[in-house]
Amino acid sequence: MIAPSGETFTVAIVDDHVLMRTALANLLATHGNYKVSIRAENGKQLLDQVDSLGLPDIILLDINMPVMDGFETMAVLKKRFKNPNVVALSMYNDHTAILRMVSLGINGYLFKTSEAEEILMALDIVKTNGQYFSNTVNAKLFEASKNDLYRKITSLRQKELTFLKHLCTGITYNEIAAKMYLSHHTVEEYRDTLFQKFAIRNKTELVWFALKHKLVEIEQ
Repeated sequence: MIAPSGETFTVAIVDDHVLMRTALANLLATHGNYKVSIRAENGKQLLDQVDSLGLPDIILLDINMPVMDGFETMAVLKKRFKNPNVVALSMYNDHTAILRMVSLGINGYLFKTSEAEEILMALDIVKTNGQYFSNTVNAKLFEASKNDLYRKITSLRQKELTFLKHLCTGITYNEIAAKMYLSHHTVEEYRDTLFQKFAIRNKTELVWFALKHKLVEIEQ
């Protein structure tokens, strides 16, 4: 599916690797209907540029990034804008990451191993508010939808995920409460709710669970 001749669509490339950003920009340069309007190495940079330049027609969004990852970025985009066209482009091919991004409202999910033709085809479909998910992704979504654990993971609220991110850094509950501008009691409620939801008995198990299922990425 090729964009109509003469019609140009703006694209944001959000990836913490400069080589990836450059490769994608070079690819889009071969397709005259796309213009890269934003290049960002994390979600915060993207949002800062969107504030000044406006929302692009399509956002190519990596998941694993420092400062603000793809999950947090997508949650903010959906809150600020009615229908942002976002395609996740990631190395992650596990059920949890895909299902979480889909639950946040992405329009497409591509692996970084995708052929150039598939990336361009996905953009051509998504630019008109369509959706593009490969057969591999659709198979993983179908399998995950039958699994109660994945359904519970995708039901996590953003504040619960933020709590987990802080917890995995090793700081105390009081320090988490201060960072989240919450009471110590509320933070303990988050902890207890997660314990119950996932049948977890202590803080160590909760940290292990969050890292195993990629609910949290530890910045290098």
